[in-house]
Amino acid sequence: MEKKHITKGIVGLCSAVIPGVLFLFVPSLLLGHQSWSEYYSRNIFPLISKPFEFLSSLFPVSLSEIFIVFAAASSVFWVVWLIYRFIRSVHKGAFLFRLIFIATIIFSVISISFTLLHGINYTRVPLDKTLLLDSPQRSPEELAEATVWLAQMMRETRDGLPEDNNGCMILSTSLSKSLSDGSRAMDDAAFSFPVLSGTTVLAKPVALSHYWSYTGITGMYFPFFGEANVNVDMPDSQLPLIICHEISHTRGIAREQDANFAGFLACIYSDRKDFQYSAYQYAFLYCAWDLSFADETAYSKIGAMIPDSIRRDWEQNAAYWAQFEGPVQKTSTQINDSYLQANLQEEGVKSYDRVTDLIVDYYFVYVKGS
Repeated sequence: MEKKHITKGIVGLCSAVIPGVLFLFVPSLLLGHQSWSEYYSRNIFPLISKPFEFLSSLFPVSLSEIFIVFAAASSVFWVVWLIYRFIRSVHKGAFLFRLIFIATIIFSVISISFTLLHGINYTRVPLDKTLLLDSPQRSPEELAEATVWLAQMMRETRDGLPEDNNGCMILSTSLSKSLSDGSRAMDDAAFSFPVLSGTTVLAKPVALSHYWSYTGITGMYFPFFGEANVNVDMPDSQLPLIICHEISHTRGIAREQDANFAGFLACIYSDRKDFQYSAYQYAFLYCAWDLSFADETAYSKIGAMIPDSIRRDWEQNAAYWAQFEGPVQKTSTQINDSYLQANLQEEGVKSYDRVTDLIVDYYFVYVKGS
């Protein structure tokens, strides 16, 4: 009789854990079949994620933040309570088995949910191929030309924007309006690039943003709630791009370089000048950095084109993030790097920087080539 219970318990345990383990390997298996992943991301993912995004959008606060803070704050209590229950339990073996069984169920639910709500999207066709931007390596001259264009657009969109007492750019509307306009900006870009279409969501401000900055994180997509969370403590010049970046994740764009580029497109297609400026100055910094290594003379000439107003924004941003440098930020970056590599982004956090190629190709294909 005892053996039957043991056998039944093992079967139940395997039934609980095996689905979760199998779903961990689904993205890797789909990596060689990107057309399947693309179909899933465009047709099935929106249907699955929409209920979560709709329910989340009913609340103006970040449910992800509430959940994470509550889980972290209560974790000590749960550990102590479980240890106490184990010690007081008459049948310690049965108690331990139930605990493991519940843990395996939770693991499987998390694994399956993450795979369906985000993991598979990492294996879809990259944006450079979808938008026909997968061109050969651009020359330093081409990089310089694209950087000049960005500098010009950056100056045009910065002119006339509202400023604070220090002469730094501030948002043209309230923060809440800017957060809600992120989806509208993405919709505007989706008219030209349908791959960016998706459900309208409200980007959520993180209440503990100032403390969150110690991790160096500017935003986070929490797939279990379908939430685009934004660090709203950082300078306004950075916010629109980050808002649109995080919203792109809710639309099935998982790779960070693709989300960066999707955020760029959403901002420049927006009718808001502050959104446009946020994108152009973000793109300029990436391209100018690469140009400084490829052609220092061209880089110096372009640098002379930058007005003081833009330099004040950059100095404000640099000073803001400098105050949070330390071991917490370093550890957070290492964790994020491991997370991205586990999700098939081999370059880890360096994948964010690959947006330069996409921006330069966009200039030659859609701006100069149009």
